[in-house]
Amino acid sequence: MFLDVTVRRNPELIKTGVRLHQSGKIPPNTYVIDLDMVKENVRKIAKTAADCNIHLYFMSKQLGRIPELAKIVAENGIEKAVAVDFDEGKRLADHGVRIGHIGHLVQPGKHQWEEVLSWNPEVVTVFSYERAAQLSAAAEKLGKKQDILLKVTGPDNKIYDGQEGGIELEQLADAAGRISRLRGVNIVGVTTFPTLRMNDDKTGMVGTNNLYTLLEAKKILEERGIPVKQVNGPSGTSCETIPYLAEHGITHGEPGHSLTGTTPLHAYKDLPEKPAMIYVTEVSHKFRNHYFVIAGGYYGRSRMKGCLVGHEEDSILNRYVKAYPARPESIDYYGKIEAPADFPVEIGDTAIFAFRSQIFVTRAHVALVEGIQSGNPKVIHFERKW
Repeated sequence: MFLDVTVRRNPELIKTGVRLHQSGKIPPNTYVIDLDMVKENVRKIAKTAADCNIHLYFMSKQLGRIPELAKIVAENGIEKAVAVDFDEGKRLADHGVRIGHIGHLVQPGKHQWEEVLSWNPEVVTVFSYERAAQLSAAAEKLGKKQDILLKVTGPDNKIYDGQEGGIELEQLADAAGRISRLRGVNIVGVTTFPTLRMNDDKTGMVGTNNLYTLLEAKKILEERGIPVKQVNGPSGTSCETIPYLAEHGITHGEPGHSLTGTTPLHAYKDLPEKPAMIYVTEVSHKFRNHYFVIAGGYYGRSRMKGCLVGHEEDSILNRYVKAYPARPESIDYYGKIEAPADFPVEIGDTAIFAFRSQIFVTRAHVALVEGIQSGNPKVIHFERKW
């Protein structure tokens, strides 16, 4: 999905992937993240947000929930993380990363609220009165009052499979009234997902119905005397979309894929953020008319189309091979690629992919590499996934 744009806008990342793999410094099935480019991307996003008076929480799940990487993001302008579930929050908080938002997309379990509160999150999202009551009880026990967001949804909203939940708009007034009477929580805003989608000609992002549900929810709360300080509108947050979000009343965004220049729009349009991540693996064997690469890092919504194959960094950019995504019902022990007609492939060659990822749901390793853009690449952290 992002191979062409990476060849054009960050060829040194691809060459580095070949060099690191062929020298044995990284194994097959490794995502390589260009820290030089991540830092540059983060600074651009943070400046755009500041110019538009938008507050940001960064998302780390796509990049493997690695504290060392999260600290680099924080140091370059986005100070707090959004943790989509308890496990991510714990991993980051235990390593000193500040938690800005937790509870959306996944609600913590009923016995986990006290530990969540120990991280001093800026806001916690709840989907229901029942979860708010659990959180409130834990907060009262600790002598705290926690600011919360209400996840809202409407009848015509887009909800991805496996992410269903939230307070229906028609029930919001009643639910907010009941939650407001809890002594350990304080409603400060609303959130939903996704708020943006790509337009039909793939030239920009536009609001979903969810965005307008979010704005209506804000109105409902304010009409009932509940001040709304945060209108949290995640999805596709980038330099391109932040001004649009600000114009539509969004106060908080949550960049994730834009940190590595890999939102869907980045595949079709050159945006300020440049590609900063590739997937590096190895040709394992040939079987009948196809070659197979060692996998483990594939993702069902990757939209991969091909890869670059070879063992020399000077020629790899011109050695394109068609690739086949793994079927949803299969485990990606291997990935299948075509046998090219115009150049040879050797067993042990490097295969470079650049596709949409969610590293936290894969079996892939992650190499954080600095110095790529200055010509002196060095692996500063290797996250091994056993």
